[in-house]
Amino acid sequence: MKTIWQACRRCWLPFVASVLLTGPALGQDLRLVATDWPPYVDTSITRNGVAPALVLAALQRAGYKVTLFIYDWPRALTATQAGDFDAITTLWYTDERAKTIAFTEPFIMNELKFMRRAGDQVQANEREDLVGLRVGVVEDFAYGAQPYDTTGIEVISGGSVGENVEKLLAGEVDLILGDGMVLRHEADKLRAAKKVELLAPILESRGLRLGISRKHDDHEQIVADFDAAIAAMKADGTYNNILGQYRISN
Repeated sequence: MKTIWQACRRCWLPFVASVLLTGPALGQDLRLVATDWPPYVDTSITRNGVAPALVLAALQRAGYKVTLFIYDWPRALTATQAGDFDAITTLWYTDERAKTIAFTEPFIMNELKFMRRAGDQVQANEREDLVGLRVGVVEDFAYGAQPYDTTGIEVISGGSVGENVEKLLAGEVDLILGDGMVLRHEADKLRAAKKVELLAPILESRGLRLGISRKHDDHEQIVADFDAAIAAMKADGTYNNILGQYRISN
């Protein structure tokens, strides 16, 4: 049987961002995986984006040596659950995922919003507004800690946020759901910023967390070390300094 490492050599983004960070003390080697998810994870910019920058800085402070791999979604998640990676850098909590993943406290907050075509009159102020509409989501994303009631709503799954923005522009869906910054970023990439608009209501605020595979013997200690390091970074200004490098405010 081929291992996950053999398969990784042929995946669509096979490079290993070998960010070998040695902390102040000799610590464990950790294999982290991230999924390209601009603007939070973006392999085209410094340190692969704000989320890996924060995660790696915190783990470095805690004394860990880290190798970061970039992998596709949802295989990054399933590989971490299987123990092929020690942790995944950006993940939303669900009870189901918590069976195989140990979650840190949130280190960034995401605001889930709907996006529609500019000029359309569809609304999303309450659940009844969505009945009869086609709503685009990304497959296997955890939009809520608990499943939503989708009775009467046509939920259409796509492979990525960018794909869903294209579906929205093509009229294949009426609304798409996602983190507001990610939706806006993908629309900008398609030069469609004026063709779409975010709706004001925030469906839910989700905390972006580091997820440690429960197959790692020290998963509880890694969670505690990470949370303590993020708290220290917030206290001494390092956290806000990193956010500022990516023009993000806390």
